[in-house]
Amino acid sequence: MLFTTASGICLLLFSVSAEAMKLSCSIIHPLPIASERHVFNSMHSTLPKQEDYEEVCIIASVKVNGSDVEVTFPKHRHIELFYPTIPIIGSDLFRQLDDVTLNLELRKGTVNELLYGTSRLNHLKISDTGLNHFEVLPAYDYTLQTLVIHERLITVLPTNLDFLAGLKLLDLSGCSLTIVDLSRLVGLSSLSALNLADNQLSSVEAGDDTELPALTKFDVQQNELLRIDRFPEMFPALKYTRIMQNRWDCEWVSEVRDKIWRKNITVLGTDFRCGRRINNGGLCCSYAHPFRARLAVAKALLTALDELSAVSNDVSAGAQSIDPLITFKVFENETIDGVIGVEMRNVGIYLQDPIGTV
Repeated sequence: MLFTTASGICLLLFSVSAEAMKLSCSIIHPLPIASERHVFNSMHSTLPKQEDYEEVCIIASVKVNGSDVEVTFPKHRHIELFYPTIPIIGSDLFRQLDDVTLNLELRKGTVNELLYGTSRLNHLKISDTGLNHFEVLPAYDYTLQTLVIHERLITVLPTNLDFLAGLKLLDLSGCSLTIVDLSRLVGLSSLSALNLADNQLSSVEAGDDTELPALTKFDVQQNELLRIDRFPEMFPALKYTRIMQNRWDCEWVSEVRDKIWRKNITVLGTDFRCGRRINNGGLCCSYAHPFRARLAVAKALLTALDELSAVSNDVSAGAQSIDPLITFKVFENETIDGVIGVEMRNVGIYLQDPIGTV
C-alpha cells in the first residue's frame, strides 16, 4: 500500500474508497545478463554458471499515481518493475510484497522519491529511474543485504543508511556524489563491499576513529579524488581495491603504495594514459607543488647517474670495490627545498638555487 504518514490516517478513515491494483508478470525468464541483473560484486567479472541463474518476474509499465492504492504483487522470489511510473514510493510498498519475494529491482521509468522501510527483502536495486531522493526510515533493518543505486540525480549520501544493519554490499556507483563521509556508515559492521565508482567525488571523509571492520572491497575509480586520509588503515580487512582514474597527489600515491604492499592488498586495474601527469606505479598523479615534482625528478635522475657511475667504476677496476670518483646527491632541508650537489673526493659543488625556488 503506497501512502505517506498523513495519507495513511486518511486511509483508515475512508478505507472504502481505496483503490486496489493486482499486478501480474508481463514475462518470466532467467536473468540474462549476470553482470547487470544478478546480485553481484562489480569488482569481479566472472559470470555465474547457468544453474545459478534465477527466474525473474518482470512487471512492465506499472502506473501508480495515488497514495492510497492497495497493491497486490505476484508470488515470485525476484520481481522487476520495468519502466514503472510511481513518482513517490512510500515505505508501505515493501510491506505489500509477498513473503517469498526477496529481490526487487526498479529499472527505467519514473521514480522521483523513495522512502525505504523495514521489509523482508534481501536485495534492492534501483537504476535509471530519475530518482533524486532516497531515504531509509530510522528503524533498524537486519534483512537487507544488498543496496544498489545507479542514479545520476543522487548527489548526496542517502539518509539513515546506518540503520541497514545487515547490509553487506553498498553500490552507489554511477551517481553524482561529490563528498562522502564514511563516519555515517560506521553502524554497518557487516559491510564487506563499498562501490563509489563513477561519481564526482572530490573528498572521502572519515573521523579519527572511523573504521569499517568487515570491508574487504573498496572501489572509488573514476572520480576527482586527490587523496583519502587514513587509507587503508580504516579498512583493516581490505583485500581488493580499485582506485584508478582519479586526480591523485603523487606524494599520497607513494605513501599509500607502501601501505598497500605491506598489507598485501590487491589493486585492481591500472592507468595507462597519463598525458602530462606522472604514472606512479600504474596510477596517474600530479604533485601538489611544482618544486616537489622537480625534486622527485632530480632524485630519480641522480640515482640513475650514481648507479651508472658505480657500474663504470666496477668495470674499470676489474670489479674490485673502490670509492666512486663522483657522488651525486640531493640535499633537503626542513622546508623540503632540494639542492643538487656533486661531490668529488673532498670537493663539493652545489647549485646556488634550491629546486624549490619558483
